[in-house]
Amino acid sequence: MSDDLVFEPHGKVAVITGAAGGIGLGMARAFTAAGMSVVMSDIDADRIEAAASGLRADGHDAIGVQADVSKLGDVQAMADAAMDTHQRVDVLCNNAGAAVFAKLFNVTIDDWEWTLGVDLWGPIYGTKVFQPLIQQSESGGHINTTSSVSGLIAGAAAGPYNVAKSGVIALMATLEREFRIAKSPHHASVLCPGPINTEISRNSVRNRKAAKGELAPRGAEGKKLGGKIDSFLSNGMEPDEVGRIVLDGIVHGKFWMFTHPKLLRLYQEQIEMMDPDGTLSMGRLT
Repeated sequence: MSDDLVFEPHGKVAVITGAAGGIGLGMARAFTAAGMSVVMSDIDADRIEAAASGLRADGHDAIGVQADVSKLGDVQAMADAAMDTHQRVDVLCNNAGAAVFAKLFNVTIDDWEWTLGVDLWGPIYGTKVFQPLIQQSESGGHINTTSSVSGLIAGAAAGPYNVAKSGVIALMATLEREFRIAKSPHHASVLCPGPINTEISRNSVRNRKAAKGELAPRGAEGKKLGGKIDSFLSNGMEPDEVGRIVLDGIVHGKFWMFTHPKLLRLYQEQIEMMDPDGTLSMGRLT
């Protein structure tokens, strides 16, 4: 894709899921700074309203909508709210995410269903509901989904998360290919963050409780892994910077959005680890 501007953000409308904090709120700040209106959603009604109120206090156009993206009805209600308010949607960011940190043999079926419900079915529902709305814009629109470096590099102790994040890469790649075949002015993209200063482990526990009620306490393994991950991420890139990366990617019609492109070398290392005899004829990534 050319570096020429393909999307003018000023005056456009973006819907962002998982926007009460972290990367989603970073996107909302970047988009509104560029003159966009935002419809922000999150499973936590109080937090999403507080986030939207903060943007409105700064003079921006923002509304908050409570939604559980693992439920098709909630996603449709989110779309209805956006259309009722703005009569258009130009950008969708499927950003809401969840994670269970445990070794595969300790992951329950409920863990799988909940994680895939948020991280994979959420983007599927979002794409299904919003694509027709976005395609109403003759000047073009954009659907972005937050994956992860984990979608390319399957690290240990995050099986459901890895599977879901790999799946959304395939989802967006399919959509972008279909847009290109149709010579459409619309685009799809995938964000693959590395370490970002968010509290995904702590937030996942809270959001899972909101979605499913009281749950059995995490075992020692889950608490230890979650604590280590939150501590590691606390030194990561700030979400506002990620928001600016996503805005730039949308404006220039980029498919791949990486916060830490140097981590792609780990993708090559994974290929080599799984192919010790060197039977694959794949050249080195640079």
